Amino acid sequence: MKLIHKKGQSATVLLAVIIFLFIFGFLSILGYYMTSEYVVAFNQTGLYTPVMEKAANGFLFTHTLMDYSIVLIMIGLIIGVGYTSYKISTSPIFFIIMFTTGIFYGFVSYIFNYLFHEIVSQPIFSTVLIHFPRTILICKNLHWVMLVEIIVASITLYAKKEKGQYLS
Repeated sequence: MKLIHKKGQSATVLLAVIIFLFIFGFLSILGYYMTSEYVVAFNQTGLYTPVMEKAANGFLFTHTLMDYSIVLIMIGLIIGVGYTSYKISTSPIFFIIMFTTGIFYGFVSYIFNYLFHEIVSQPIFSTVLIHFPRTILICKNLHWVMLVEIIVASITLYAKKEKGQYLS
């Protein structure tokens, strides 16, 4: 499959990775918070049994696995950016456009950093954040993730060999 839109890489894929990581990280933290509050509230009732405690701890453990999965998702998405850059049907000189638009994308990803920091620094999330160190590290440094994306996309765009696909 050949991608024929020259600007499709930077316009859709680069920002989509940042937005996906932002949303996934926030929803992982929010999901753990909501589940833990539900478990605490249910624990205060007289109906909490050891079997229910085991199930609740299983749910909470599953939510903490999202902290590890965001690392794998980020690596997979960066590899996908490299692959789609390699498949774009454009001349390798367009990596210069990637660098010039990278300034804008870096700024946008820094805005997402700031938003994530402001959202998770709320006092209600203070007890939950200890379970998500990798998510915090990635989502507070989305501008570095964008830089890695730009570098990977530029290298794979520049590294492909011409096969005659640029001839009119």
